[in-house]
Amino acid sequence: MNTITTIMGDTWDTIALRAYGGEPRALPRHTQLLMEARENIRLLDYQVFPTGIVVAVPDVDDYETADSLPEWRK
Repeated sequence: MNTITTIMGDTWDTIALRAYGGEPRALPRHTQLLMEARENIRLLDYQVFPTGIVVAVPDVDDYETADSLPEWRK
């Protein structure tokens, strides 16, 4: 598991974009993975992060491709 250190103004979404890249369809799933990581539970009160908070970045398998998404998510 990697980590990312926040910069002032980061949100869960911007951290997910930096950690996992800019695939728009995957952003909600990546954000959810960050927020559900056991190491990040103590950070859930943050909506906007200050500088210097270390956020755990769980590894992601190839869990979602366009073919594996439900029809409503394509």
